[in-house]
Amino acid sequence: MLIFRAGLVLLATISVTLSTTAAQAQLVAPLTTSDGKIACTQGITGVGRIAQWEAVQDPVALGGWALSETGGDATDLHFPLCISAQTVARDVDATLRFKAVGGRASRAAGLVLRAQSANDYYVVRADALEGKVQLYRMQRGRRALIKSQDDVDVASDVWHALRVILKGSSFEVSLDDKPVFKATDASLPMAGTVGVWSQADSLIRFGSLLVAPVP
Repeated sequence: MLIFRAGLVLLATISVTLSTTAAQAQLVAPLTTSDGKIACTQGITGVGRIAQWEAVQDPVALGGWALSETGGDATDLHFPLCISAQTVARDVDATLRFKAVGGRASRAAGLVLRAQSANDYYVVRADALEGKVQLYRMQRGRRALIKSQDDVDVASDVWHALRVILKGSSFEVSLDDKPVFKATDASLPMAGTVGVWSQADSLIRFGSLLVAPVP
């Protein structure tokens, strides 16, 4: 199994690359396989135990399997992630379906964009305990907050759709078809991979990650 370790630059063979052709169909960034195996590359940012990603049967998830990190490490600066190394994009329209089902310290689901390594990427984070949606730039393993919105309805035990349209340095973030915020950051301009992310003891079911090019 490939491990996406802190400081390791992606060298995986890329089998799916998004073009900027508007006519191209939406693609699935693989998280699980049809027979219940993990299809993304596992790792962590920060500190704590090795991430424990599992495929969990869920009839609502794409293909009947959801991806979940079940390690339960409550360390605050513990960020498990699972990267779809087959899917590389710079400008992308990505939608992550997730459900927060547990976590005492945190219930955060994250969508990773333009990942260069386990230390270097953007992540849009939705937390069901805090009722917040936030955009971070992770650089050399350190978080920098770009934008935050409080009082967002991120209910537990409910499926949500977190959508991010990233074009150039511009972000448009929505949750369940409701706009949350727009933001700008130009510190990571190159193409990278996409994936999912959680924090501390968050118990999240990731049902699907769909990506499409931005014209």
